[in-house]
Amino acid sequence: MALPQLTAPEFQTKLPSTQETIHFRPFLVKEEKLLLMAQQGKDQKEILNVVFQILESCLKTPLEVKKLAPFDIEWLFLQLRAKSVGEVIDLKLKHMKEECQGITDVEININDIKVQYPDKKDDVIMMDQNIGVKMRYPSVEMVDPEKFEDPSIKDIFGLLDKCIVNVFDADQVYNEFTSQELTDFLESLDQKQFQKIVDFFNNTPKVKHTVEYKCAKCGEIVKYPLEGLLDFFS
Repeated sequence: MALPQLTAPEFQTKLPSTQETIHFRPFLVKEEKLLLMAQQGKDQKEILNVVFQILESCLKTPLEVKKLAPFDIEWLFLQLRAKSVGEVIDLKLKHMKEECQGITDVEININDIKVQYPDKKDDVIMMDQNIGVKMRYPSVEMVDPEKFEDPSIKDIFGLLDKCIVNVFDADQVYNEFTSQELTDFLESLDQKQFQKIVDFFNNTPKVKHTVEYKCAKCGEIVKYPLEGLLDFFS
């Protein structure tokens, strides 16, 4: 005879990139087991794949997880973790001062972690008075950390091909164009115009938090910046 099944509670949060309300349930023991096994293996790709898998299982609002921006993924998983395990994360932080290198146990409250937005969040970039481009944030499936650690010009243009939604001028919006047509357009920009597009990528929102603690070994007050999902589970 099948045993009774418990009903998981439902919570909600706002997706940082769009402010859409997202509904989710806590992750269950079977999903926490997957995460703990991945963390023990310390393989970053495996941890991220498990995070994607857990989000796909726990999100009640239909979303294509791998098409979300990295800061959306990080925010959603932190909220999920808070409702599943608890709002406090226990970290062991290493004092990077060469003569110390002390390890300190530090507690961080997930409620203190925020998405930091750039001063200018406009996704429309004007190249001159008449011509502009509309951008989208790169998704996690576009930005392979290994591939873009030292990107080539080809890699950069490939990313732009996926992140430029349209090009427009005073008379028309160009929603359909080939990769070659986009390349020709980008190569026609001067350095200042192209830098505007680069700045858009350099100033994407980030999940960041700076923790201040007293080093257990040397007693010095340390400010330790945390950025990105893996930093919060180191």
